Amino acid sequence: MIARSVKNVVLLLIVFIWVVPFIALVTTSLRSETASKTSGFWTAFTPTELGQRFSTHDNGDHDSVSTISGNIFERLNIETDNFEISGDVQSIMFTGRVPDPENPDKTILIRKLVPPGEAMDVRGGDFVFEPNGNFTWTFAEPTTPKPKNLDVFINQDPVFGPDAYIEVLFEDKNVPNALISSFIVTIPATIIPITIAAFAAYAFAWMSFPGRDWLFVIVVSLMVVPTQLAFLPVLQGFSGIASWATSLNAWLTDCELTDTCEVASKSFAGLWITHTAFGLPLAIYLLRNYIVGLPRELLQSARIDGANHLQIFTKLIVPLSVPALASFSIFQFLWVWNDLIVALYIGPNNASDLVFPIRLQKQLGTFKDQLHLLNASAVISMIIPVIVFLSMQRYFIRGLLAGSVKGG
Repeated sequence: MIARSVKNVVLLLIVFIWVVPFIALVTTSLRSETASKTSGFWTAFTPTELGQRFSTHDNGDHDSVSTISGNIFERLNIETDNFEISGDVQSIMFTGRVPDPENPDKTILIRKLVPPGEAMDVRGGDFVFEPNGNFTWTFAEPTTPKPKNLDVFINQDPVFGPDAYIEVLFEDKNVPNALISSFIVTIPATIIPITIAAFAAYAFAWMSFPGRDWLFVIVVSLMVVPTQLAFLPVLQGFSGIASWATSLNAWLTDCELTDTCEVASKSFAGLWITHTAFGLPLAIYLLRNYIVGLPRELLQSARIDGANHLQIFTKLIVPLSVPALASFSIFQFLWVWNDLIVALYIGPNNASDLVFPIRLQKQLGTFKDQLHLLNASAVISMIIPVIVFLSMQRYFIRGLLAGSVKGG
């Protein structure tokens, strides 16, 4: 009983550690820039006291008058589209000079918070406001006052809006370009290794050839090779291929006239090859262990019926291996989509071809303290893997449970 309770507590703790940051990202991305800078995400769901500045009226709105009336919230929301300010007005910061109690011939500068209902002297008139934002500015005799900017503290109601997403998706072309580049890299880098690994796994599981076991051991041992250790030879290899391709291009075409002979050593194709090479050992190992557990009698029946290896693979192995293929597809997709270091060293470095993780890293310097924009980009980057995982979840679970019980 105690062990079961401990497991439940650990599971809840893991869920909490993963869910809370995601809620924080989504919440901050839906808040205004002012709110995200001045208060934490945990305050977004309850009224929060924030400071705002409003102008009593616009120039030319009034001629000679004795009283000016208006509403603070209407003044604040004139230029606001999605983040309309509402709530209760708590106080207004009064800054002005008043007679010095110790020296009637002089004045002193004071700053104080004036509560609702209390009159304060603003440019010779009595300014009074209410918690709902209504205010009156009364003068002893008709005058033409200039607009006055006042700092007001409001217990603001929670408000959310899609402004950050609109800005990063439609006003900043770098984010859509990064999304397209990530799809260009991720889809082939997921399909290619799975296809090759499926053929190799079938060969290791059901075909007999000299050195099969030793070759499988070598493939499995490649999983322990650190990715960073392979960067230098991989880069040298791609640089050599690019130099050879450049020379061949210059020899076969007239590209020297247009200065287009050079072939880039960093490209999407390089990322496809690198991710395929890094992902193949694990893919072959997982798929081989799954395929070797399929009923032997089924394959023998197919052989008796005259099916060759290709027919057995395409008509029996692939349909029965869908859970395992889907499980690895999720792992590979998530790894490639979120990869930063391989894309940084192997991928193209043009501003329009950067993948999303690199673009997100560069936004730390572009957006600086604009947390709502950074978080909106991070949420967009997370949404795609979440959709992929949820759409293939049933296959993923079947792949994890396959072979756990007899007949599975």
